[in-house]
Amino acid sequence: MSTRLTGALAILVILLVGCNEDPTKGWSSKSIFTSQVKTVSVPIVQNSTQYREIGFLLTDAVIKEIEARTPWMVTYSSRADTVLTMTITDVQLQTISLSNVTGLNEEVVVSLTIDFSWDDLETNQPIFARKGFSAGGLFVPSQPSGETLQVGQFQVVQQMASDIVDEMAASW
Repeated sequence: MSTRLTGALAILVILLVGCNEDPTKGWSSKSIFTSQVKTVSVPIVQNSTQYREIGFLLTDAVIKEIEARTPWMVTYSSRADTVLTMTITDVQLQTISLSNVTGLNEEVVVSLTIDFSWDDLETNQPIFARKGFSAGGLFVPSQPSGETLQVGQFQVVQQMASDIVDEMAASW
């Protein structure tokens, strides 16, 4: 019984000594998200490309990612501490490989490029901004997969939303 207690105490001491107060300087039990922000407003993404639905998909994905991975609540701009504005600047389809038999696309990447800014509404100062921020999503339109363009769009939007929230965490 005493060896178990000694082992548990040794693990506890190692964990406490090994943890750092600042999460940016090593292992820490503190959140990587700032407590200065409580709420975020996420307006619908501005989009001037021919892929209209991707802006709505990105808005929805970013909101869900913020709510799932951060302590912040997404709300209306009139109630928010901060606002995350995004603009889609480019959507490209890039062929990765062609079929030797048919000459048709076998693998295609949907590339999404955006500019975004996270601003503090109290001070009207930017917390951070990124231009030309990109992500990609692969889909396989050839048989037997026969995936549609929407599969690639879904993948790129999910990746972009995850990357944006990562940037929000890293900004502190």
